[in-house]
Amino acid sequence: MLCKANITERKQVEAIVEKCLDSFGQIDVLVNNAGIIAQKGVDLLNSMDTKNIFTRGARFFLEGLLIFILGTKAQDFLNNYFEIITVVVTLLVVVLYLISRNTKVVFCLRKVWITIRLKIEDLFAKKLSPLGVFRNYLVGGLALGLGFMLLFAQLAKALINNELKIFDQIVTDAVTLINSPLTTQIMKVITTMGSWVIMISLALVAWFFLLKMKKHFWDSIMVITALAGSWLMNELLKWIFHRSRPDIARLVTATGYSFPSGHAMVSFAFYGMLAYLMWINLKTRGLKYLFTFIFLFLVLSIGISRIYLGVHYPSDVLAGFAAGGFWLVGCILGLQAIRYYKGDI
Repeated sequence: MLCKANITERKQVEAIVEKCLDSFGQIDVLVNNAGIIAQKGVDLLNSMDTKNIFTRGARFFLEGLLIFILGTKAQDFLNNYFEIITVVVTLLVVVLYLISRNTKVVFCLRKVWITIRLKIEDLFAKKLSPLGVFRNYLVGGLALGLGFMLLFAQLAKALINNELKIFDQIVTDAVTLINSPLTTQIMKVITTMGSWVIMISLALVAWFFLLKMKKHFWDSIMVITALAGSWLMNELLKWIFHRSRPDIARLVTATGYSFPSGHAMVSFAFYGMLAYLMWINLKTRGLKYLFTFIFLFLVLSIGISRIYLGVHYPSDVLAGFAAGGFWLVGCILGLQAIRYYKGDI
């Protein structure tokens, strides 16, 4: 009975595909019947036990992503092209579904993938094997650094084109949902962890401990470099973009420009470096994960506190994380290059 059901389902899928392909014969027919074809695609996904909440969630996520990327142009794009894209994606899912039912095709694809993967691994080994373990830091660091740089560039472009209002408003409204006197006091405490007094004090303690007690000269230097360098770069970026702070009632006093957030950027670089140094120096795996989680949670909380207290836009905080992450990656790569040169890795 199960085999018969599968055969019947496959015939229904093939019939839908044939109708869709027939519609592709004429562009006018495709455009005029885009909604019908998209509905067939949705019905097909439902027949494959895909829940409606998944398809709606995927569409909501895609629309939100388009709004973030395109800004004010997103509405025209959604009105003119979204149905066609839905059709294409639906057909792609159908084709992948039919391919997955054909074991010979799957076997051939796996064979091709294994061949490509082996060639990439061989190239990777030949070009980077002399670097030893440092090659992993180099490749991973370059990838992360590029990702942070692209994220900041996208936010900067959106800021210049005045396309961040919707994103900032949505996130700000979401953060203000937790507004209460107790939350305000907690946020004020959290935001002080990103202040200069706290971070300079922690940096001096870390510098003294690493240099005088552990005799890790370069580790101690990188703590200061992460803190001072991220602060200098933040001041430069704020001077370049000249974005004013939110014109709302602020719960704490803040001066200077807004983009990118200094608290978010410097805390990401500084606390990130502390987390990394603990990761490579601690012997217990549990402590490594514990301190990494604590510092990550602290950095995210500092960013949220700046939005909650009304001194930064959400895009300021996100840009601060991106720029701080870029500087952190550079510091880590510099430290690992020194350790590699000295033969410590």
